[in-house]
Amino acid sequence: MESGSGFQEFLKKYKFTIILSLLGLILAVLFFTIGFWRTLLLLVILALCFLIGYLLDQSGPEGVKNFIQKIFKGK
Repeated sequence: MESGSGFQEFLKKYKFTIILSLLGLILAVLFFTIGFWRTLLLLVILALCFLIGYLLDQSGPEGVKNFIQKIFKGK
């Protein structure tokens, strides 16, 4: 019997609970230390960076260029 198998099963069963609890803890610390608006700005910047990184991973620089063109496309 493996010594870490029980812990790994626990992580598999409750992974989203654990992840979101840690995310909530981090957000609470940020709210209390830097304030609501700075935390909100940080989350927006983080989301934009994640999106750009995801697009680069999926389709390279052309994917980012196409995405930006779609957003700012005039009708």
